[in-house]
Amino acid sequence: MTEPQRLGLMSYGIYLPPDFETAERISARSGLDPQQLFAEWGIEKKIIPGPQDQPVSMAVKAAREALRRAENLRPEEIDVVIWTGEEYKDYIAQTASIRIQEEVGAYQAWAFDLIGQGVTSLVGLRIAQDLMFGDPSVRTVLLAGGTRNLDLVDYANPDTRWMLAASASGTAMVLRRGHPQNRLLATAFLVDPELADEVYVPGGGTVHPFGLETLSPEMTHFQVNHPEGISRYLSSRMPGRLIEVVQKAMAQAGFTGEAPDYLALRHLPPPERRQVIAALGIRGENSDTLSDVGHHGPNDVILSLDRAIQRGVVQAGSRVVLAAAGIGFTYAAACIQWG
Repeated sequence: MTEPQRLGLMSYGIYLPPDFETAERISARSGLDPQQLFAEWGIEKKIIPGPQDQPVSMAVKAAREALRRAENLRPEEIDVVIWTGEEYKDYIAQTASIRIQEEVGAYQAWAFDLIGQGVTSLVGLRIAQDLMFGDPSVRTVLLAGGTRNLDLVDYANPDTRWMLAASASGTAMVLRRGHPQNRLLATAFLVDPELADEVYVPGGGTVHPFGLETLSPEMTHFQVNHPEGISRYLSSRMPGRLIEVVQKAMAQAGFTGEAPDYLALRHLPPPERRQVIAALGIRGENSDTLSDVGHHGPNDVILSLDRAIQRGVVQAGSRVVLAAAGIGFTYAAACIQWG
């Protein structure tokens, strides 16, 4: 890909609500020991939203921060706004990207929403790249999304304990054609379609429309069709698929058999996380556990990247891989040359 066609990350923004929930509090609600929460699920504490922290409003705050950090960029220069948060947002059937477009003043843009569960931010990178490559009029793209799927997690349900780390946040990225810094080198995706209907919220869709009979916790929170099978999958299959998608992205970027300098990996339980970084040959300090902020779905990779930059782990020339996974089950990775 030639330099004018290649895109770079101009800036990013993050919004984290100020409140958090400790492992002790989660323990009281879930019946699990705090030490068990950390050892098995990687949870010290997690971010929780306040009454004003809706998915779209959090994404708007992150988008405004990203625009503030993108020097000399006016909102009118944004060509496309894409929602890259979770499917669960402020309202049913809402086009969140249009709300973000108005709130940030991107009046010359067009907008649409993506739904990719935990990998949407990385799908957004690929879509932005393809838009720029296929349409010369698209020069600047804003990706923004929020998450508060923790509302959909029943703390007392033993089948969804692996979702207890769910947290709340907003993130945004500004991407520009030909931007010379933080260049997107490659993206990679994998899907296990046989698990498409294993994890979902039963109530509120066309199969079980809203009504009095869909107001029970079993209908308004995540449920798992085959708990034992999903438990085995998460501990054995998911780490391997994450390893595979990272290696695929590195190979497509021209680094076959090499390890990234930093891995911005989604939140994982410690055993699975150790398996991934060991297989990829990554030192512990070159990937963040996110154990003190929780799991933020598609926002995990941006949070991890920011923390690495703040710690000085990611510097000019670093090869960074963002790696995510989501229910479905779906996997994605993006390789960025930082600086």
